[in-house]
Amino acid sequence: MAAAGRRRERGIGSRMERMQGQRERVGGVDVGGTFTDVVLVAPGEAPRAVKVPTTPEDQGEGVVAGLREAAPAAVPLVAHGTTTATNAVLERAVARTVLVVTEGFRDLLIIGRQDRPALYDLTRVRPTPLVPPDLVVTVAERTGPDGQPIVSLTDGEVTRVVDEVVARRPESVAVSLLFSFAGPAHEQRLGAALRKRLAQSAGADVPVTCSSDVLPEFREFERTSTAVLNAAVAPVMGRYLDGLDARLPASTITVMTSAGGTATLARAAQEPVHTLLSGPAAGVVAAGRVAAGAGFADAVALDMGGTSTDVCLIRDGRPEVALEAEIAGLPFRTPAVAIHTVGAGGGSIAAIDTGGALRVGPRSAGARPGPACYGFGGAEPTVTDAHCALGHLDPARELGGGLRLDARAARTAIDTLGPGAGGAEGILTVVRATMARALRRVTTERGVDPGTLALVAYGGAGPLSATALARDLGCATVVIPPAPGVLSALGLLLAPARYEVSRTVLGDDPTTMEATWEGLAHLAAEQLTAQRPGGPVTVTRVADVRYAGQSHELRVAVDKVEEVEKAFAAAHHEAYGYAMPGEPVEVATLRAVAEGPPSLDAPPARWDLGASRPERRRIIGLGGGSGGQVEARVLDRAALRSGDRIAGPALLEQSDTTTLLAPEDVAECDDAGNLVVRLA
Repeated sequence: MAAAGRRRERGIGSRMERMQGQRERVGGVDVGGTFTDVVLVAPGEAPRAVKVPTTPEDQGEGVVAGLREAAPAAVPLVAHGTTTATNAVLERAVARTVLVVTEGFRDLLIIGRQDRPALYDLTRVRPTPLVPPDLVVTVAERTGPDGQPIVSLTDGEVTRVVDEVVARRPESVAVSLLFSFAGPAHEQRLGAALRKRLAQSAGADVPVTCSSDVLPEFREFERTSTAVLNAAVAPVMGRYLDGLDARLPASTITVMTSAGGTATLARAAQEPVHTLLSGPAAGVVAAGRVAAGAGFADAVALDMGGTSTDVCLIRDGRPEVALEAEIAGLPFRTPAVAIHTVGAGGGSIAAIDTGGALRVGPRSAGARPGPACYGFGGAEPTVTDAHCALGHLDPARELGGGLRLDARAARTAIDTLGPGAGGAEGILTVVRATMARALRRVTTERGVDPGTLALVAYGGAGPLSATALARDLGCATVVIPPAPGVLSALGLLLAPARYEVSRTVLGDDPTTMEATWEGLAHLAAEQLTAQRPGGPVTVTRVADVRYAGQSHELRVAVDKVEEVEKAFAAAHHEAYGYAMPGEPVEVATLRAVAEGPPSLDAPPARWDLGASRPERRRIIGLGGGSGGQVEARVLDRAALRSGDRIAGPALLEQSDTTTLLAPEDVAECDDAGNLVVRLA
């Protein structure tokens, strides 16, 4: 994979040089569980939104199909949000990975932190590590917490370890030695020896991940888990990106990272652990920009797609970034937008559980066979079937990829639940309760008043439940972007190029910290410029800070070391409701975040939403426990202009989604093309 990475870097460099000083077409492509979304923006033209069915066997096919439908000619710059690494972990379709650890730490991944996934649930078990015990190799060496060697790594030990690793026929290797964040020499030496030997003997490109490269930070379990996740998905991601690069030879491709920025194809292939939350991160970046453009600095993002719903708190126009995250119960400590995900999407399947109660999700019908109303052979009722049966979705209207809905099939599937399930309304009541709990998780449970937030609803299914959820949560305003069904694809073009570096310091000496920060800032800017030349680079200094004795940190952005304590006190008060003046403050890790200009400066206001039809009427059920039917206005979103006001009940249809307004809702179209609903 190293050779492929170098090839990609040269290709990107030459293409970027050709683009300097030019305004080119740019495309954002986000792969979801059901649809692949494409947004194409060209100078002097209204943006185009295209949805095509996702191709799970090879996501690249759907990416290319969507780009070709959006633009017959090549697109010079393509920003991509992918679930390749995510799906590989969720489905355990990962590479055969060998882990190399310090002697005495063979069971590190099994022991973990000894916390319980659910404190009072005796049936819950920890996820099985990605590396089984027989693929763990120990090495006789030891580095101390000060980075100095305690037990030297001998040449003979290096040879023995390399022989053992090769004998296990790895497809990928992770190396995570004790205290390598403080002294990486042993780890780097082993990594170099493994790369050399594997290149000679394996007959294939076997990637080697060193934890000190991916995460030079303390906490052995989390650092090792991060390195293993990276190694396990590296071959899968490398093959996918190589194939996509070959399919789009005339395009520069960037990949969305979990932290809300874009990276080059080469970096995404080398460190795919940064892409585990790729698609959802793009959506909340765009949601923040949309909310700010509508006049709301603080918001909560609601992205309801085909498989899941993602929610995230937005402050000052930017999504919050978490210090750690997890996927399928496996922790990783790369920067990640603080998204909370629940298994509630348009494709979520409704079923009666063993206790006789109606459950919706997390099991999903996916893209194939999909909901029953898609006509691909699905027979189990889903959320989309409920909306179709209630008249929220028009069977006569063509959806993405030429899809037309079958309302009769939707009703037949829902009838299999039996009369006690509540039918289509019961399905919406349950799924909205799940989404409301997710929204409270990132707002009220953290002491944030939802009344101060705008709810930005997007995704293919988000606008159908937006105002109902906002009322339940207590938000005063709902904002629905011009093209909500493809907002994540748009977010790929609004996200800055981003490169973050970090180093654990565990100290409070101002001189040492300032020197370390200066070095990190220089390195972050240098790496970003090398990977994506052109345009100004801004560097933000960030510190992970805690009170002495605490086991967790808060992330604060400051310009100088002297500002750390004051900024931390404010952040602690906001997060926990109190601060402790006079208590000693400890900086655990220093970070530098370099950002370059995004492909788009702002969300576009004028979209190509197609031709509009005359207003019409349709009898619909409101769902979600409202009961009864009403006659609703049905309008095309393309017909709306700035200042237009639409009173509910109404359906606003467009190619990528449908917006449902309840009888008490009044929406206004603002100058940016957003629908703004102010709730009484």
